[in-house]
Amino acid sequence: MDKKLYSIWEQRLAEYEGSGKTIKAWCKEQTIRENQFYYWRKKLRTCQTEKTVPVKWLPLDFQINGLADSSGEYITVYIGQATVEVRKGFDHHLLREIVQVLKTI
Repeated sequence: MDKKLYSIWEQRLAEYEGSGKTIKAWCKEQTIRENQFYYWRKKLRTCQTEKTVPVKWLPLDFQINGLADSSGEYITVYIGQATVEVRKGFDHHLLREIVQVLKTI
C-alpha cells in the first residue's frame, strides 16, 4: 500500500467534495480520468469502512442433524435459545437477517 498515493487521492476527493462541481466537470478541470476518480473513491471508502467498523463475531453452535449425515440436506444452527434449520439452496440474505434479529433477543 502506497500511503503517499492514498494521501494524494484523499486530498483530491476532499477538493472535489468542496468544489460543488459534478464529477465530470471536476475531473475534466483536473485532467483526471473519471474511471480513476471512481476507482479511488471506492478504494478509499472501502479502506475507511474496514478501519472504522470493528468486526463482531457471533458465536454459533451448530451440529449436523442425524438425518443430514446421510442425506446432507440440512444442518441445524443454534443461536442462543433459537434453533434454525438451514437447507441446501437457502437464501443467504434471509439467514443473515434472521441471525441479526436473533442477536437482539
